[in-house]
Amino acid sequence: MRITYMYAVFDTVIGPYVYAATLKDSYAHIATLDDKGKYVMYWTMDDKLKVMHVAITVQTTGWIGFGISPYTGRMPGSDTVIGWVDNQGKTYLQDRYATGHVVPTLDTQQDYTLISGEEANGMTILKFKRKYNTSDSRDLPLEGGTTRLIWSYHSSDPSSPEVYTKHEYQGTRSLNLFNTLPEKDKPPMPNDTKTFDVLAKNVTIPAAATTYWCTALKLPEVNGTAHVIRLTPKIQKGNEGLVHHILIYDCTFEEHLHGTSEDCDSANMPEGLGDCRGATLLAAWAVGGEDTSLPAHVGLPLGGLYGTKYVLMETHYDNPNLLSGVVDASGMTFYYTHQKRQYDAGILEVGRSVGPFQMIPEGLKTWQTIGYCSEDCTRRNLPAAGINVLGGMLHTHLAGRTLTVKHYRDGKELANLAHNPHYDFNYQDLMFYKQEIKIMPGDQLTTICGYNTEGRKKVTVGGIGTKDEMCLGFFLYYPKQEMSVCLSYENYLHMVPYINALRAAGQTAPYNDYPSKPPYLWNILNNMTIGHGKLLHTFHDLMKNIQPYQYCAARDHKLMQESISNFK
Repeated sequence: MRITYMYAVFDTVIGPYVYAATLKDSYAHIATLDDKGKYVMYWTMDDKLKVMHVAITVQTTGWIGFGISPYTGRMPGSDTVIGWVDNQGKTYLQDRYATGHVVPTLDTQQDYTLISGEEANGMTILKFKRKYNTSDSRDLPLEGGTTRLIWSYHSSDPSSPEVYTKHEYQGTRSLNLFNTLPEKDKPPMPNDTKTFDVLAKNVTIPAAATTYWCTALKLPEVNGTAHVIRLTPKIQKGNEGLVHHILIYDCTFEEHLHGTSEDCDSANMPEGLGDCRGATLLAAWAVGGEDTSLPAHVGLPLGGLYGTKYVLMETHYDNPNLLSGVVDASGMTFYYTHQKRQYDAGILEVGRSVGPFQMIPEGLKTWQTIGYCSEDCTRRNLPAAGINVLGGMLHTHLAGRTLTVKHYRDGKELANLAHNPHYDFNYQDLMFYKQEIKIMPGDQLTTICGYNTEGRKKVTVGGIGTKDEMCLGFFLYYPKQEMSVCLSYENYLHMVPYINALRAAGQTAPYNDYPSKPPYLWNILNNMTIGHGKLLHTFHDLMKNIQPYQYCAARDHKLMQESISNFK
């Protein structure tokens, strides 16, 4: 065994290194970065000192690379560190930066502080720390939301501190470094914990770019009331690249519809099931998401008078290569207990209602779409004591780059409900808050989504395909309320004059009345171009000032579809 202890700043001696078996108890979070379980990261974010503490364990006796990538998850522009333990037991840790797909350059300002290094039983363990913001132009600041990490390693040490052999293994992984539920806050499973699966019924995925598939299921009898305390995605092996997201709705339908499996948008969908989509959301998973363990004081209700008994699972298949003959049985595993927790939890959806009048001009580096959860909607539907938000998952499609949910009360802006400045379409996981956030009756939530359409030649519209767009947030809260959806949309009549201006400029086909066939409407909007001249400025002003309408829905499907008088 080779082990090295280093001295920290101000000559304070660091105590004996904590062996890998106890790292889980010494750090708040843990994640495996590779798909073989050989590269594991442990970390703690110290918000008081604004320092990240990290331990890396890798099944190698060679060098280890770790880094932060700017938006792309690739090496160029990344902020990296390389370390190893040599044959004499000396540990090296070098702060470097990458200018391309070459050996990263040694940084003149070393901002990663080595705590200790160890090599034992074919494994290398490095502990180090760094500030959130080092004020070094070669380093990338650690911010909230998604962080794209890169990793690499080799089976041999460098021949010298200056000479490296190219990595043998490398990869990338996105994580929420700041907003992952700490391991210590994941309560142990009660002795009576049971499970059931909600799965697609061997669906043959259509050879279409985008399919939303609906599966209606009656849940197993739970004998009284129970709480779901953990959710685990169960994605069929080999289909990871096709299953984009899963939404499971609390639903009510005739028992004979149990087992219905059909394209959600086909004419064969039984009457009554369609209303379940957009109703009360029970569970959500999106690509990149992992297990969700609920904090010890909340659970999702099952059984009883008001608990979930029937569900509709909506599975989004993203199949851009039009593969045929692929069979899928993906879904989610629910863990539940009869040892009920203090509060029933629920999920609230906010943002902009999905539809083709969400229009994003082509060829732009930045463009914003805004959705409102109105003060009128929260005033009518939330209890006097408000609700407590535990965390949230933000959602756009491929053009999305940033998402923020602003929080207003009595005309004053509070701290953001959510913010992700580095959104990754391929990593959409629940972000838990370190402090619960209270939403009161009369509060307004404003969802702002930033997009990049550089390289696109036509307008991007709102829709279900991954090349269409959305602007949504899903928030886990307690105590559960009847309100499940709080969105906004633009009245299409306000858009018609502008679309006719595009027609006059030769940018699109004539459009004077609302078409009777939605596909025709979508085809017109999806094939428009706006350009970067006067029409773009006019459109920007239109979308900035257009009167939004609210879509405020409760479990009984009662809707408020009125104009929003005050919006920010």
